Amino acid sequence: MAYPAPLQELGGFGRVFLHMSQDHLIRLKSTKSTTVYFTRKNRKKVERKIELKKYDPVTRKHEVFKEAKK
Repeated sequence: MAYPAPLQELGGFGRVFLHMSQDHLIRLKSTKSTTVYFTRKNRKKVERKIELKKYDPVTRKHEVFKEAKK
């Protein structure tokens, strides 16, 4: 049975993922119902609040979803 190599044997390539990402998980809430979607947003590139049109299964239509607090 082969086990994954420790970080020392990878030559440091496994350490690439240790730095913090600028992407943050945000919540998109429907303006017409209680439906919620989760997505990621890069806060360095996008400073304004996100508004997207997505399918709302409660109203069975495409509705505007706005970024909400967690």
